Amino acid sequence: MTKNLNNAKPNSPANETRPSPLGKVAPALFPLAVVALGYMVGKQFFGF
Repeated sequence: MTKNLNNAKPNSPANETRPSPLGKVAPALFPLAVVALGYMVGKQFFGF
C-alpha cells in the first residue's frame, strides 16, 4: 500500500489546452493519406 503524503493535488488540469486546427483536421485526413499511398504503391508495383 502507498502512504498518503498529504501533498498530492486533486486531478485538475493545470491549464486548458486548445487543440490547433491541424490537430482537429489530421485524424480526418489520415484515411485519405492511406488511400493515396496505397494507390501510388499499387500503381508502381501492380500497374493499376
